[in-house]
Amino acid sequence: MAYGIEIFSSSGVTTFSSEDTTWNLIGSFNAPANTSTTFSCAVYPERIVSRLMLNQVTGDDEAYVHEYSLPTNSTTLTVTAPSSTDTSETQFLVFGR
Repeated sequence: MAYGIEIFSSSGVTTFSSEDTTWNLIGSFNAPANTSTTFSCAVYPERIVSRLMLNQVTGDDEAYVHEYSLPTNSTTLTVTAPSSTDTSETQFLVFGR
């Protein structure tokens, strides 16, 4: 285990492992408005991504959040702005277990 916590019984058996029991925050990234970029994050057996709009584009009733791609066994989170003028700043939270 590279990150997390493991608890063992007196006989040496793992009784708790954060690697496969809980979702751990492994990355928090902010993608600037109207731009596409990449971020690096750890590989876990399972990962999920949450994204949040941080700032709506000024004076616009319709704004977009970035699209993303995080392939299995890849350390690269690729985020793409669907619009070059109406994409808001987006925060990405990556969880793994």
